[in-house]
Amino acid sequence: MRNPKFSVNALLVVFIVFSAMIFFFIVKLTGMADRSAINEFIPIEGTDFAIRYSSLEPDGIYEGSENVNTLRCRGTFGYDWGSAREGNLLYLNEYHTTDLGFMICDFVCVDLNSFEKQTILKDAILRGTCASGELVCVQDLLLPSNAPETNSLCRMYSLSSARLRAGDGGATVLFLDPKTAEILYSVQDSDPMSDDFSARYLEKTLQEVTG
Repeated sequence: MRNPKFSVNALLVVFIVFSAMIFFFIVKLTGMADRSAINEFIPIEGTDFAIRYSSLEPDGIYEGSENVNTLRCRGTFGYDWGSAREGNLLYLNEYHTTDLGFMICDFVCVDLNSFEKQTILKDAILRGTCASGELVCVQDLLLPSNAPETNSLCRMYSLSSARLRAGDGGATVLFLDPKTAEILYSVQDSDPMSDDFSARYLEKTLQEVTG
């Protein structure tokens, strides 16, 4: 006689794999259908560099004007939400898309002299700097664009990391030294994407946060 428990588990595995395949093809077909041209050139304040998002040219950090420029560091970097500059060090969010369509983010640092890129924290989002100048990051949380509350595949993806959390909303808020990227303080936050994040962290000094 066949083992009922084994049969149910086998069906669940087949269902998960089948769902992942369907999701993969939907993402690919959607990307193929979107043929709109994108070419954004966002200057980095106080420098001769800019962040480019383009469907015609490689994404990355460019040197020069919008019409005459040179690619210096390739990558899909965020600049409008979380970025910070300390001398020649530029701290940014770098975004990647997995084969299953998940958007993931790493906190990176680019040296504007050598254009070397260093990953400071995996699965982390730079939110800005606090009132005393420290970098403020949120780590261990899937991006809201992945819809972790409703996307059943997010929980499966979160198994790839012991830190990632899918759907529970919790995460770790980190404060780092902008000169060395050393972690100075961390605190668990049950709702790190709330509207009052800035008031609770960015508008305060590190001393006020540690209280």
